[in-house]
Amino acid sequence: MIRIGIIDDEKEARKRLREEIAKFETKYQMEFEVCEFESAASYLAKATDVYDILYLDIDMPQMTGMELAEKIRETDSEVIIIFCTNFQQFAVNGYSVSALGFMVKPVQWYSFHMYLDRALKALKKRGGRLEDEAGRRVIVKDGAVSRVVCTVDIKYVEVRQHYLLYHMWEEAVGRETVLKLRGTMQEAADLLSPYGFVRCSASFLVNLSRMNIHIGQEILPIGRAYKDSFTETFSKYLAKREWEDPCQS
Repeated sequence: MIRIGIIDDEKEARKRLREEIAKFETKYQMEFEVCEFESAASYLAKATDVYDILYLDIDMPQMTGMELAEKIRETDSEVIIIFCTNFQQFAVNGYSVSALGFMVKPVQWYSFHMYLDRALKALKKRGGRLEDEAGRRVIVKDGAVSRVVCTVDIKYVEVRQHYLLYHMWEEAVGRETVLKLRGTMQEAADLLSPYGFVRCSASFLVNLSRMNIHIGQEILPIGRAYKDSFTETFSKYLAKREWEDPCQS
């Protein structure tokens, strides 16, 4: 389910956005999970929560919506940000935080519909997060920094001494990276097992959606339509061979 966050210090403005979201849900027979926050601080206090779309008011006390967006972008480059404001002159600043757009208060159906439709198309284009991959993002601590990562980008997790190594493939830059943090394999399994990760040994947790067949130096992908039948046949093969985990020594 798509998760939407509304951060605005004005109760009436949050109510107006809620009404527009409900109208969109009814019109297109969709359902969103929506959470409201009355300040940037209240949103940041829920740092472990992950959202797909954020509606940010710009003119808020203590921390403005623009300042909040800059802080969000330090750890999350993917969440879609849409500003709601009375000040159109701030629109140019939105480019620095890759905002999808600006809506002038009071929010009107036309602009709301246009930007939400664009946001949903952007989510779908990224890799199917609208449907069976919706919301597949988790918080992973990389040293002192908490990062939001998409689970489909995690190839596998390795435990080495007292550290977890998240082996990632960053599609945007076309390279592999490794996030290192202290933790146990059980902690990683508890976090990622709902997203199709399984332990293949005491030291490795693998992403089944990234399974391939290695034959010599060749790597063959497993097509989605064939994954179930291949997995079933391969499991029977391993059972007949009385296969043992080579990592258990």
